[in-house]
Amino acid sequence: SFDLNSIPPFQKFRVLHTDPMVLAIDDFLTTEECDEYIQISLDSEKKEQQPGGGEDDPTTAKQPMLLGQSQTVGKDSRSKAQRTSTTWFHHYEGVPALMAKASRLLGLEGIERWEEPQTVRYRRSERFTWHLDALSPEEATSATGAGQRVATLLAYLTDLPAGEGGATMFRDLGGDGPLKVRPKKGSALLFFPAAGGIPNAPFDIRTLHCGEAVAEDAANEKWIAQLWLRQSEYKPTAPAGNEHGNASGAIGKYCDLAKV
Repeated sequence: SFDLNSIPPFQKFRVLHTDPMVLAIDDFLTTEECDEYIQISLDSEKKEQQPGGGEDDPTTAKQPMLLGQSQTVGKDSRSKAQRTSTTWFHHYEGVPALMAKASRLLGLEGIERWEEPQTVRYRRSERFTWHLDALSPEEATSATGAGQRVATLLAYLTDLPAGEGGATMFRDLGGDGPLKVRPKKGSALLFFPAAGGIPNAPFDIRTLHCGEAVAEDAANEKWIAQLWLRQSEYKPTAPAGNEHGNASGAIGKYCDLAKV
């Protein structure tokens, strides 16, 4: 067991939009945590490229799984062509700080409602065009599912200053042009893809957003960690053997170390 309240509360909030609510949390991850999540992903990619994929290496047991796209509204070929990034699905126990901090931020007592934690790399010129994070009505109301995605949490693992692209942009929230959120290492972006908007609609279309293309001459690639929170307990499907309960020990250790 673990006590998420032992983690110090976050203090550096910015309200970017009120209705729908869009928040930035500038003290979400440490520099070391950002670097660690990038390295975990790169190490996994390196092992997968080795002959045999490192499958006989016991250290690969909890390695993240390199996968193509994340699930968003739209599954046809045109929708799938909208994303040119690379995604890793992580074991919950491999990213205890991320899971603990995300749950602390949202006032949860556990991590059971979170989908698989992911890291995403956008190389120079890569992007993710306009999309919604909310699930389709069929997926959200499936009897075997965990309901709708009620929160999106993106944590920026690298800096991309103005002029280097890579911003998260909300098309309809900025007044004169889209609301642009620039990647700031260690900061997080929180919004709610299915709360509000048109009454009885399955998602809030005002949260339509995109990942701006990273500039060809950008100093850094864009890396993010991302999490989606469901309405009820979620059953993970990747990587093989991934379970929320497996992370209890690692999260407990993290919480003990984080005590004020």
